[in-house]
Amino acid sequence: SKSVYQSPSKLLVKPNGSVTLNCSHKITNYDTILWYQRSVEDTALNLIAYIYYKTPTVEPSYKGYFDVKGDGENDAFLHLLKLRQAEDSGEYFCAASLHSGTET
Repeated sequence: SKSVYQSPSKLLVKPNGSVTLNCSHKITNYDTILWYQRSVEDTALNLIAYIYYKTPTVEPSYKGYFDVKGDGENDAFLHLLKLRQAEDSGEYFCAASLHSGTET
């Protein structure tokens, strides 16, 4: 099936707290799981991190606050290491994709 599952669905975390979100899929050949944030202060979807096979990448502005582990082929975990009050409040989304293109 082409479904992507994310848990937990709702979460309340105190400032300076930490939390882990899970994302999983069973889509054949898909090798990347991406995590996005839509903060309460901004309607844009911002890429936090992604994992290609077992290689994690955290976007520069989120380094030190988030970590990603797992395997892009099936399930991955987004760790929010230390909740900053306003900027980390919002919605979190995960997506699965097929990595394409070549790095130069």
